[in-house]
Amino acid sequence: MNRRSHDQVEQSRRPGRRGIVGRVLTLGTLAIIALLALSACTADEVKPYTTISPASPLAADINSLYKLVFWLALIVFIGVQFVIVYSALKFRKPKDEGTRPPQIHGNKRIEILWTIIPAIILLVLLVPTISTLFHQDAEAKSGDLTIDVYGKQWWWEIHYGDAQGQNLGVITANEVHLPVNQKAIIRLHSNNVIHSFWVPQLAGKLDVIPGHVNTMAITPKDTGNFYGECAEFCGTQHAWMRFKVVVQSENDFYTWVNDWRTGNPGTTNQDAPAGVAKAPASFAICLACHRVNGMENSNAAVGISAPATAGPNLTNFGCRDTLAAGMLINNKDNVEAWLRDPESVKAGNWMGTVIKKGTLSEQEVEQLATYLESLKPKGGCLSYSGQPVDQPVSYPAASPAASPVASPAATPGS
Repeated sequence: MNRRSHDQVEQSRRPGRRGIVGRVLTLGTLAIIALLALSACTADEVKPYTTISPASPLAADINSLYKLVFWLALIVFIGVQFVIVYSALKFRKPKDEGTRPPQIHGNKRIEILWTIIPAIILLVLLVPTISTLFHQDAEAKSGDLTIDVYGKQWWWEIHYGDAQGQNLGVITANEVHLPVNQKAIIRLHSNNVIHSFWVPQLAGKLDVIPGHVNTMAITPKDTGNFYGECAEFCGTQHAWMRFKVVVQSENDFYTWVNDWRTGNPGTTNQDAPAGVAKAPASFAICLACHRVNGMENSNAAVGISAPATAGPNLTNFGCRDTLAAGMLINNKDNVEAWLRDPESVKAGNWMGTVIKKGTLSEQEVEQLATYLESLKPKGGCLSYSGQPVDQPVSYPAASPAASPVASPAATPGS
């Protein structure tokens, strides 16, 4: 059999080529499947860390950059796919295999073109990005409220001041309260490692660097709960360094501030007059690291000068939604689990170096948990709508993953 006959036989054994219509149908089917898969991702569900639902002007600026990048990337993707499909169909190997297509090893015009086009795209991205950066920096110069945030290992300490930076006498932990439509200047501090402050719906990420104060501005336009977290690995419990931003009406915000300024701590004085709440004697161990507004001997260090062992301010603790920076829902069972053995609940935390399993008796644990849950304003906890309530309201946890049940540490025999 000669060479030509052999090639004809081999050709007859090979499957026939599909036409252009078949290829287009195949590509179309794959595209539809991809669109259906993407549409399934848009189901209505809680997305607390979404970056595509901005609730402040600066977050909207960042979202605009995201959109610009998305559309430019989509145009590039469609263009590249079109060229690939066109080239595959236009320059496919012909049925007549006796001829070899011309071999092209370079095209100066095309090479110049695919160098210029990416440069133009990058320039289109560069200009609005730099403009947004300078705009956000300018916005952080002055505002209606000044808030100092200190990154700890692993929780957040928040100090409130007025527009001039004068202390309002409010120090909280892991819950940032803001008045709607007022600009808050956030000043970020750390005396340990680098953290990163991030509330996706309200602002972009900003590093919290030891020895340097970074500032950012947040002007929330909607009331409600917004969730944040540390976005820079900072140690063992980095994943549980979360917080919540509560945006309230101006009236509700300053009512909350006044509740914190006064507090309702009871007393450590066991000879206090009748009718005055008494803290358990075992609470003295807490005052070495924690403060409670209005309580005598409550002078634990706070802020940048505080040692690593210093803990959160416990004023109005009973009104907080969570403890351990969003790790546990704030209820008596979880507080007891935390007091029994903090290390087993959140490994590596500094409280675990002071209070170990067995440090407190079961009676002391129960007394302390009851006392801590009683730390509320005299009128009761103020709900986010401004209505006083007797018990902490069931607001969403600081993290959607926050445990709604007691830690395993509370299980007998654990």
